[in-house]
Amino acid sequence: MANKNSIKFTTILKVPFYLFIGWTIGFGLFSVRLPVPYENEKLTADAIVVLTGGPRRLEAGIKLLSQGRANKMLVTGVHKNVLPRELSVLTGAEPALFDCCITLDYAATNTLGNAVETAKWSAVHGAKSLILVTADFHIQRSAVLFRKSMPRMAIIPYPVKSKISPFKLIKEYNKYLATLMLELVGY
Repeated sequence: MANKNSIKFTTILKVPFYLFIGWTIGFGLFSVRLPVPYENEKLTADAIVVLTGGPRRLEAGIKLLSQGRANKMLVTGVHKNVLPRELSVLTGAEPALFDCCITLDYAATNTLGNAVETAKWSAVHGAKSLILVTADFHIQRSAVLFRKSMPRMAIIPYPVKSKISPFKLIKEYNKYLATLMLELVGY
């Protein structure tokens, strides 16, 4: 009887070990396979969406908009006190660009909120395709959430190179895994 119990106990101890090994391998793959920013002159869509929260994202979106890759842009997750003219000064973009072509979303407070608010905005503006601009480490999870919120939307990821600490990369990987698990169970 003691032998059966020790086998069960040993098996139970192996489960966390295998989970840790799986997580470690997955994290390694996630880290080395971060999308690389690219320049594709044929890249076009109905609209551009920029997720706030990191450097160079807004500038990348404005560059795409200025190049005619889309006719309109949504910047989602903007702090409630930020005004368009402040973003114009910050990015060096013409204020007229904000007047005609850029919408600021103040409602979203996280990535899921970005996806939900973008779905609403896209419906109003008749967008069928989006260039999704966010950080390289954030693009994979964002794409999953955006595709879930807008299953018929063509979503073109546009990663922006970022500098991130190992701790923040681990945190993002864990969020990505949680998003995938929720997707699997249909949430």
